[in-house]
Amino acid sequence: MKRLVSLICVLAMVGGAAMAGPVSEVAKSAREAAREYGAAVRNCDMGWALDSMYPPLRRTYADQLSSRDPRMEAANARRIMGTERESEAQAQARMKANSKALRDRYVKMGQDMRAAGFKVESFTVGNAVAEYVVNPPTSMARQVRRDTAGRTRVEDLKSDKDRSRLVVLPTKLVYSLPGGDGRTQRVQRDGYIFAVRDEVISTPGLARGTKLNKWYFIDSNTDVNILRAFFPNLPLNIELPDCGERPVR
Repeated sequence: MKRLVSLICVLAMVGGAAMAGPVSEVAKSAREAAREYGAAVRNCDMGWALDSMYPPLRRTYADQLSSRDPRMEAANARRIMGTERESEAQAQARMKANSKALRDRYVKMGQDMRAAGFKVESFTVGNAVAEYVVNPPTSMARQVRRDTAGRTRVEDLKSDKDRSRLVVLPTKLVYSLPGGDGRTQRVQRDGYIFAVRDEVISTPGLARGTKLNKWYFIDSNTDVNILRAFFPNLPLNIELPDCGERPVR
């Protein structure tokens, strides 16, 4: 049962400028994309859920999974310490293998949920409660170049900074599963997901694996401090909806 509960949590997850007031067109777009995400949730399609995860976070999870593999421990240690170098082709092959291992794990999670009798009855996404314009760390560290006379280069005046958008969307999940007494239990879980999209990327390689203006998702189990590793100017007091779980009839 503990294993099933942890799977349910994964399923229910999944100085910036805050945009207050009426729901923006951007936030509406995020909600529409989240409805497609909800279709995968209702089918316990964890593979689709992983594919829609924000790529930098997905790569982080894949690397973490690999680091816990005892078969890879020695090789990872040599690579991190710099005693063993890998070619670009080897690095690509390693990342591809890590991604496949992570996807296999998520697909298995969905299969385990269905085998345990877990059913999603409904998954709804509400209007955005907050919207933030954020910048990746590489953008913040980049300095404006100047010519030999100390003047700002024209191309830097015209270029946009790297910019991403993060929208907080409240969710309501109703699911059922067999109880210890043989009866079916129905539970409502109120939570949220983060919708993220990269809108302007001017630093080469920064958005590797991502598509501009495509919405990706980050689950509510992700620590906010992890989000700040990707977006350092995310405010400390970001607005989040109330969360909770209760039985329903």
